[in-house]
Amino acid sequence: MADVLFDRALLRWDGMHLVLDLGSIETRIEEGLRAVEMVSDVTIGGWADVLQVNATIHWKGVSSRVRLEIREIRLRSRRLGFRLGKLKVLHGVRVPQRVIEGLLERFGGGRLKVLSGHGIVVVDLREYLPPELDLRLLTLQVLGRSLHLWLGPGALLDLPDRGRKAETLLLEAKEKPENTHQSPVST
Repeated sequence: MADVLFDRALLRWDGMHLVLDLGSIETRIEEGLRAVEMVSDVTIGGWADVLQVNATIHWKGVSSRVRLEIREIRLRSRRLGFRLGKLKVLHGVRVPQRVIEGLLERFGGGRLKVLSGHGIVVVDLREYLPPELDLRLLTLQVLGRSLHLWLGPGALLDLPDRGRKAETLLLEAKEKPENTHQSPVST
């Protein structure tokens, strides 16, 4: 079925392995957070499939180093999912998972869905990823100061906002007859 859907894709791939430099990512985050006075000194690390984000949070005159772990990060259908790990504040005090879930639901702006009690968070990225893009993150690993992303098969069906939309291509692919090897002789 996937081959039929992507027959007319502008670009498709069978899988990719991307490697990102964590130092470069930290620099970009710091640049983006310059206007946000509440967060500073962001560092990223981790091990295996655990991504650990450390930051200093400034709130009501109090500053605290915060460490959040997330694991089992996946991307499918333009939605990012992950499992919450530990959140520690004030020199190692662990915050209960239900508190983290409540904060995410409250401040998620409607983009987050939290499966309470399971520590699973789903972030809706459809506003940011075009429908023409079929992208799947199979797994993520932190090795040293590198972030390794393994992407599954996917495609770019068309250039965003140009030409026919991805929905049109998908509908045409679904309507395509199964037997395309018909005899050229008409009866």
